[in-house]
Amino acid sequence: MKKLAFILIFLLIVAKVSHAQYISEGGRFSVDNIRGCAPFTINITATNLVVGANCTPCNMDYLGNNTTQQNLLTFTYTTPGTYRLSVNYPNSGPDFINVTVDNNVQPPFEVYTCSGSQVSLKITDQTYDQYFVDFGDGSPILPINKSNNQVAQYTYSAATPVSIRVNGKKNNAANNCSTRNINFTPVSTLPLPQITQLTAVDASTLKLDFVQPVNVQYKLEMATNTQGFVQLQSLFGVATSTITNLNLDNNYYCFRLSSYDACNFINNYSQTICSHRLAVTPQNGQIKIDWPTNTTGVSRVDIARNATLYNTINNGATVSFVDPDVICKTNYCYQLTSTYSWGGKSVSLSKCGTAFSSNIPATIINATSIVESDGVKISWIQPPLFTVANYSILKASGTGTFNFLDNALVRNYQDKAFIVGADQCYKINYLDLCDNRSLNSNPICPIQLTGVLSDENLVTLNWNAYTGWNAGVKNYEVVKYDQAGNLIATIDRGLNLSYAETDIDLANQIVFYKIIAKPNESGILQSESNQIRLAKPVNLFFPTAFTPDRKGPVVNETFKVQGQYVKKMELSIFDRWGAVVFYTDKGEGWDGLQNGQPMPISTYVWVATVTDAAGNTYQRSGTVVLMRK
Repeated sequence: MKKLAFILIFLLIVAKVSHAQYISEGGRFSVDNIRGCAPFTINITATNLVVGANCTPCNMDYLGNNTTQQNLLTFTYTTPGTYRLSVNYPNSGPDFINVTVDNNVQPPFEVYTCSGSQVSLKITDQTYDQYFVDFGDGSPILPINKSNNQVAQYTYSAATPVSIRVNGKKNNAANNCSTRNINFTPVSTLPLPQITQLTAVDASTLKLDFVQPVNVQYKLEMATNTQGFVQLQSLFGVATSTITNLNLDNNYYCFRLSSYDACNFINNYSQTICSHRLAVTPQNGQIKIDWPTNTTGVSRVDIARNATLYNTINNGATVSFVDPDVICKTNYCYQLTSTYSWGGKSVSLSKCGTAFSSNIPATIINATSIVESDGVKISWIQPPLFTVANYSILKASGTGTFNFLDNALVRNYQDKAFIVGADQCYKINYLDLCDNRSLNSNPICPIQLTGVLSDENLVTLNWNAYTGWNAGVKNYEVVKYDQAGNLIATIDRGLNLSYAETDIDLANQIVFYKIIAKPNESGILQSESNQIRLAKPVNLFFPTAFTPDRKGPVVNETFKVQGQYVKKMELSIFDRWGAVVFYTDKGEGWDGLQNGQPMPISTYVWVATVTDAAGNTYQRSGTVVLMRK
């Protein structure tokens, strides 16, 4: 009965308003409305309200700008403003009434879903003096007067989608203003809020993202460190909230959302999500990362280093990590993502630290030298765990002090000032990227080879022991080459530092020798000495007398000049008067005859022009006595 009485009263009010008449200032004419929203149509309902005020014809000026139209009883205003409508009577002059045209505003309002198929409506607009709410299910229109608390609640009988409509009007105005619509579906139970991600934007700002169901009001609560939750703000119609004026360097913050039942004043809370109080601390040879936070619900922490995933910790209770994989003077930036068992994620700030180390880098223990024609080349093996800024090479002569020689950026160095025959050794150290210098290596003493020839053209070689390898020398090899560079022989000398030939090599007048040292450790280059060249003389030999009488055994019957490594020889023999008595370039001997006749006993002079295997040409001479038995 109460509901029916409310409907009847409301209909009477509406009917009364809709049939109101407004009288002009002179009382001669009336209009149906004097105020409304653009476009606003006004009707002159009567023009002869006063006896004698005959309006046949009348001129109407609706805009008050002296633009008249005769007997026009209906006019539509399209532009908001205040107008002075005049009706000019032929026998008595004009009569007036003021008309107000308002902006046509669709009043904004909010619809809050409540449990139990209820809705709470709040009109946020203050434009009009009265508002009219249609809940969309056929129930009566609900009028609401302008106030500071323009709210209403309603319970639906079914969970059927509806369109809630609200329009407004000014006092003494036509109810012609536009309606704003919001679609709404009643629910029996409010859904719990779903937080998707908490992101640290900067050191004072956090951004919270969440799923925002249509027409549900959220309450955001925040706790600082271990303190209790306090309400921070109400959220409606948004899916994100930015919280400012925080101090993420010294605090962590936890958040939770509640879906607020505005009809029953009940909060339904989400899971809790927390930020990190991230700290990045460089230590000797490592960087320590700490992130105090509330770890409840955290299932995994992903650590990104320089924007790339570096490590995953599957223990959500962990709040620290040590990164040992760092290089000195390199800046590393870390960012954490905590994943909760219910799917939410919390992303920390990115914080950076520059790695350092005070550790003395490992000493170079293996270096190889190769003596070349233009100096000595030294190469070495770099300890793998240290990155080098530059190398320093030191040099000493004899038993002198090792002094700085030069810097190098790569793992080899050529000393063109190296002199074979001088006692010269080297040491190497390096500066790493952390500005720490290694100790000097052990002395690196190149192999220096010397060689001599005996009168019989036998070769004797000597060399110094090689130093520069941690595990020492396995063996030395004597490498022998011919004049064309072809390998003649490789002779293993074990750990001996000398070699002497026992057989004369008559096939090679010019020979080259080099010593190769082989290391005990694998993966190390062999060391090589300087190469020496030995050119053996021809060593001519010849008799000083001969007896070409062909008597007895054939011994000493001819005179012949012979030698080692002779490629060509011209032999001339002269008598005491300088006459040539014998010549040959075929290598045969002189049998003491000239033109088939025996030459007399005498002393003869011989001259030999020799070209050796090395291409050298020189002349030798001597005397020989021809005797006969």
